Amino acid sequence: MKSTEPPSKTPKKEEPKSNNQISKIDPTPADDKLPKELTTGQQPDHAPVEEKPMKPPKIQPQVTGKPNKKKIDSPPATKPHIPFQDPPEEPELPPEPCQHMQFLDCNSEIGRVIFECYHCNSGIISEYTGDPVMGEYKGRPSVIFTKVKCPNCEQTAIRLQARQVLSITAIPSPWQ
Repeated sequence: MKSTEPPSKTPKKEEPKSNNQISKIDPTPADDKLPKELTTGQQPDHAPVEEKPMKPPKIQPQVTGKPNKKKIDSPPATKPHIPFQDPPEEPELPPEPCQHMQFLDCNSEIGRVIFECYHCNSGIISEYTGDPVMGEYKGRPSVIFTKVKCPNCEQTAIRLQARQVLSITAIPSPWQ
């Protein structure tokens, strides 16, 4: 028998036709499809990079119209501790109007209240009776207040939670 072996083929090498073309490289096995890492000798030469230490940015305190309860000026470790230092003075707010009142005979059928008029601060004693009237406000149960007019300035002096006001008498204010 005659063995028929195909003649061995040698790979053909092509020469570059110009400087712009790249010559073909021998084919690599199928297992090496990933790019090869360059060894230390094959790495391109780069100048060493000088690393500077990073400094944290300085934070400026924010100034707003409202005084902050927490102060963020600087960390407490850097501020010198001064014992018995007065807090910075804030402007004092104007007084809000208030109304003096004193309820008498709360457990009896007819109650009495001594109060100052909200507007002119004159003294008034008033008698009232009955449980508060319940109404509805925005779909919810609510107490309806009875307005008591001041005999001096004729404005609403107080609003009571009572069904009916029996009497209103002007007196000198016991709080002045």
